[in-house]
This record gives sequence, structure tokens and C-alpha cells, in this order.
Amino acid sequence: MVLREKDANAQILRNFIDFSTKSNQFFLTNLSQVISDALDQIECSGEALRKISAREGVELLLRNYRLSNLEIAYILILTTRGYRFRVVTERVFLCEEKAIFPDFERLPPLRPKLSDNFETKTAVLDAILECQEKDSDELLTTIVRSIPELLEKVYGLLYTGKYLSINEWIQIKEDEGEWISEEILRCDNNNIKPWMLANLLVLQARGWYFQEIPEKFKGSDYVFIKK
Repeated sequence: MVLREKDANAQILRNFIDFSTKSNQFFLTNLSQVISDALDQIECSGEALRKISAREGVELLLRNYRLSNLEIAYILILTTRGYRFRVVTERVFLCEEKAIFPDFERLPPLRPKLSDNFETKTAVLDAILECQEKDSDELLTTIVRSIPELLEKVYGLLYTGKYLSINEWIQIKEDEGEWISEEILRCDNNNIKPWMLANLLVLQARGWYFQEIPEKFKGSDYVFIKK
């Protein structure tokens, strides 16, 4: 878990979902008022620094700064996009290392609930932390193999279906389906698990969308697209 309190983890996940389409500069501007020393990019070039995980980085920051759940979510979105924690002695820095700077288009501000269960929300947040080091191609391959209606894009083929955000797709699945346990969202005979939702949310934060394949060809299937 990011924090010991499951309700706090649920709030962090809520903020991660709601703010995942904001720009990196938005997060850096807001965080600079709280952890300015930790954002010193000159210090990030030090040879003595070693890399630590996002989970460890947040734990160290919490020793030195009063971070809100919203600010923790901002940090996790940045680490999802390629910012990395570096540490030397007792000092920790959030460094830009081959970061992704996605360009988002305006889409409906839909906000899926991801169940009413704090255990489920914590599981999704934990899975987000676990897959942050994976590149997008690996996540795409894994999720396409796991959810039948998500198809691999065929390059050279023109798709004309409508775009929708990953948030919108998740909300549709929750509206159509049912959480039958803490670990399974059942929809159309598909079992969607927290780690799958985490992979999707990481891809969304990196700028990925869905495009619907027209019904006359494939029914309600989707391909990933990055604009």
C-alpha cells in the first residue's frame, strides 16, 4: 500500500483517476509549492544518487514534507510518466528521466468509481505502483491478451470509430457489469481484475485512448490509440 489507511489510498486513487489527463507542468507547478527542494533537477545529476521505487520515494518524502493525498496522486502520475526518485543519504529527489509529456484532447470528464470497496481500490493503487516501471508496449500487449474486446491495432488499416477515454470505457463496464467480489468486475462474461484496471489507468496517464471499431465490422471492440 502507499499509505496504511485504506480510505487514504482510495482518495489517492480517486485523484489519480481524476487528474490523469493534466500536463506534467500542472503537477510540477503545484508540487513546487510543497516539495521544491525535492524537484531540484541540478541535484538529480549527482553521481552518488541511487534510484528507488515510487513507493519508497513517497515514504521518504512523507518524513520531510506534509503531503496531501492529492499531492501524492500528482507525484504518482509523474512517476507513471517517467519521473524517478533518486536518493543520497537522507535526501530524496524526484527527477525527470526520459519522461513522457502526453498531449490530451478534451473528452467528457467521466470518473469511474472502481467499486465502493476500499480493498478493491487499494488493490488497484498497489497494481499501479507495480507496473510503473513497465513500458507502454508491454502493458498494451498484456492487457490486449487479457480482455477480449480490446484488440491489437493493425497498422495501415484506417479506423473510423469514435474516440473515448479509458475512464469512459471503465465507467461503461461498471455500469453494465457488477463487482462480484473484491477482485472481479464481471461484465459480458469477462472478469476484469484490479491489475487490469491499473494497467489501463497507467496507459491513460501516458496519453492513450480507445477507438471504437464500427459495429458492422467487429461489434463493440476497441483498439488503443495515442494522439
